[in-house]
Amino acid sequence: MKPAAPFSILNSQLSITIMAYKKIDKEFCLTDDSVNVYGYRLLTSGLRLERFTPPIGYLMHRREAGVAVRWEDFRTEGGCLYAKPVVNESAFPDLAQQIEDGFYSAASVGHIVALAIDQDDASRLEGQTGPTVTEWFPRECSIVDIPGNYNAIARLYDEADNLLHDLSDNTKINKQDMDKATIDVAALGLPGLAADASVEQALRYIRDLASTAARVPALEKELADLRAATTAGKVQAIVEKGLADRKLTVQLADKLKADYKDNPEGLQALVDTLPAQAVVTKELTDIPAKYQGKTWRDLYLNGELEDVKRNYPDLYEQLKNNK
Repeated sequence: MKPAAPFSILNSQLSITIMAYKKIDKEFCLTDDSVNVYGYRLLTSGLRLERFTPPIGYLMHRREAGVAVRWEDFRTEGGCLYAKPVVNESAFPDLAQQIEDGFYSAASVGHIVALAIDQDDASRLEGQTGPTVTEWFPRECSIVDIPGNYNAIARLYDEADNLLHDLSDNTKINKQDMDKATIDVAALGLPGLAADASVEQALRYIRDLASTAARVPALEKELADLRAATTAGKVQAIVEKGLADRKLTVQLADKLKADYKDNPEGLQALVDTLPAQAVVTKELTDIPAKYQGKTWRDLYLNGELEDVKRNYPDLYEQLKNNK
């Protein structure tokens, strides 16, 4: 009997294929009502989302590389269609991390099936040179580095996959234009960008800057935590040395540690001015262990000085003299 997928018999051993997926908690704008780089528009209101099934996508529109993502949590707002990608980590093990790190931060609908097209010039927006697609759906939506990715969405098809329009040579900005265009580096104020940079290189540079900027709050928190830990370590070291040098009692050390928790320099300056406290050096008999090695200040702060004065006058006098 033939085993059911995903199990297979190989060399008399049972092998199990385990698929790995990861959902990225980040919304991508899949499409909107604006004029795209090819000069035409896809109206979000005319999107037949129920026909975008399965809602899959490739990486950079390369179908031959396999399915890279499927899309979930669709929602529309302000003429934009948003969704979140679930990455096929079995085929693209590094893609999820690259998306989270901002190296792939855009989506691009591909293989557009146009169900209705408005060619009326009156419906066109400023800068629009192509038609307005009023009813449509995509067969895939890829993860890309730059949205409106060259000729990926330049062609419009009917439901039988017959080519309706090829707009790749009738665009406001096409791939050739982008490759030849240069950026005025001085005007942009981006010293890390080459003087002869293309539009594509400039966009990638700016996207990387945006990705880095997005990490700034987390980096600032890490730095603040590191500074706090370093300061706390300095304060603790000063207090411990003050105790070892018998300049501080336990009670005083705790108070100073709280008062100077953000000011180790001030704490060090204060401790440096304190004299070492003398301890009882003369052997006295019948002195309870709880009083041995204690200073006048220790007993005073602990509320035990009166008991010593009353029951152990010799110890009291010695402590008083040492004080």
